[in-house]
Amino acid sequence: MATKKCVGLIVCGVLGVLFLAAGCSLLYVFDSMIHSEVKGNLPLKNGSDSFKNWQSPRTPIKFQIWIFNVTNHDEVIQGRKPHVQQHGPYTYREHREKIDIKYFDNGTVTYRELRSFVFDRENSVGSEDDTYYTVNLPAVTIMDLVKREYTILKKVINALLLVLRERLFIPLSVNQLMWGYEDNLLKTVKTLLKDLNVNVTFSDEFGLFYNQNNTDDGLYEIYSGIKSMDNFGQIISWNYLEKLNYWTSDVSNMINGTDGTIYPPFIAKEETKYLFSSDLCRSLGMDYTKDVTVKGIGMDRFVAPDIMFGNVTVNPYNAGFCTPKDNCLPSGLLNVSVCRSGAPVIMSMPHFLGCDQETVDSIHGLSPNREEHQSYIDIEPMTGVAMNVGKRLQINTYIQHIEGFSDLANIKSPIFMPVIWLNESAVISDQDASDFKTQLLDKITLTTWVKYGLIGLGAFMILCVVVILVSMRLRQMVTLFVFLFHLLDI
Repeated sequence: MATKKCVGLIVCGVLGVLFLAAGCSLLYVFDSMIHSEVKGNLPLKNGSDSFKNWQSPRTPIKFQIWIFNVTNHDEVIQGRKPHVQQHGPYTYREHREKIDIKYFDNGTVTYRELRSFVFDRENSVGSEDDTYYTVNLPAVTIMDLVKREYTILKKVINALLLVLRERLFIPLSVNQLMWGYEDNLLKTVKTLLKDLNVNVTFSDEFGLFYNQNNTDDGLYEIYSGIKSMDNFGQIISWNYLEKLNYWTSDVSNMINGTDGTIYPPFIAKEETKYLFSSDLCRSLGMDYTKDVTVKGIGMDRFVAPDIMFGNVTVNPYNAGFCTPKDNCLPSGLLNVSVCRSGAPVIMSMPHFLGCDQETVDSIHGLSPNREEHQSYIDIEPMTGVAMNVGKRLQINTYIQHIEGFSDLANIKSPIFMPVIWLNESAVISDQDASDFKTQLLDKITLTTWVKYGLIGLGAFMILCVVVILVSMRLRQMVTLFVFLFHLLDI
C-alpha cells in the first residue's frame, strides 16, 4: 500500500513538473505564434485582407462641420468684439480609396488616396442651403497680399470692393462655403488681369474645400511591411518630397510617422506616435494618455499634447513654424498661409482649445473643452491599427488693420476669426470588431487559458505532492515522539 502511494506521489509530482514546464514554455511559444501571425497578416501584400481594407476601408467615415455665424458683423467692422454662434453639425459621408498603387522591390509602395463626400441630411441640423454670415475670405486674402504695396494700389482695390459691394463679412450657404461659389471679386480681378495680358492661373471660384471632392491630396510613398515590419506604414515621401519646404527649420519640415491609420505592431505605448497631416502641412506627435475599450477591444488612446502647438517660449522647436521667420503666433495657432497660396489661414483646435486665454476671450461665444474638441487616435496595441479616430480642427482667418481699406479702418487689434471647425471621425464597424475578436482576440484568450491553465494545474499538483509529503513526514515525527515518550515513561 505504501509502495503504491509512493508511486502515485512520484507520478503526480512528475506530471506536475511537466505541466508547469509545458505551461512556462508555452508562454514563449504561443506569444511567438501570435506575433508571427500578426506580422504575417499585416503587410500590404496585393490581394491580402490587410491590403483590401487599406485600399478601400470598410470603416464608415463621418466628416462633420460646425459653422461660426458672425452675429454682429456690422459692429465688428466698427471695431467691436466679434460675437459668433456655432451651427452644426452638417454631416458628410466620406469615402476613401487608394488608387495608382505601385510596388517596388525595396519594400515600398506608392499611392494616391481619393476622397469623396456625400451630404448626409439625416445626420445634419439642416440643409446645405442654410446661410450664415462669415468672413469674406477672397477679399481678406487680396487685402492681406497687398498690405505692403503702394497706398494708391490699395485705394484702387478698396474702390473695387465698394463698387462690387464686397464687404468684410458676407452671407454664404453651407454648400458655397464648403465646396465653392463664383466670387465677383476674383472674377473681376481675373478679367482685368487678362485684359492687361497678364497670365492668370487662379480660379474665380472659392470654397474652403473647393476642388477637394473626388480628388486626392498628393502622391505618398510608404513602407509596405513586406520586407520588414519595423517601419510599417511610415511615410518616406509626399509629392516626391522627403521633407517639406514650407517652414523655416529642418525640424519643422520633417515628414515623420504614418498617415495616422496604421503603425508597426507591438510598439510600446510609451513611444510617441507620429503622423503627417497634409491639412496642417506638418507632422505631429501623439502621446499616450489612457487605456480605452471600444466595442469590446482594448486600445491605447493617443492625443497631441498642448506643448505640440505651444509658442516658442513654451516649445522652442516650434520656431520653425513662425512665418515669416520670427513672426510667431500665440500658443495653439498655426499660420498655414505658406501652403494655402498666401491666404491668411490660421489653423487651431476647435474653439481655440489649448490656446492662450487671451485668444479664447477675444471672440465671444467660444467654449473649449477637451471631450468635444481634442483630436485622438485609439490604437489596438498588438496590430498597431487605429480603430477609433477623431481629427478635430478649426479653420480661422487673420483680420488686421490695413491702411487704405475702409472695412479694416476701425480694426484696432488683430483678430483670429473662426470660420468653421470640423470633426473627421471613424470607428471600427460592428462586423469588423466581431471578426477581429474572433480571428485574434479569441485565439489569444484560448492560448492564455491553456498556458496559464497548465501552469496552474502543474503548480497545484506539485503543491499537493509537497503537502502530502509534509503531512506524511509530520505523522512519522509524531509517531516517533509518541514512541519516545512511552519509552521514557517506562
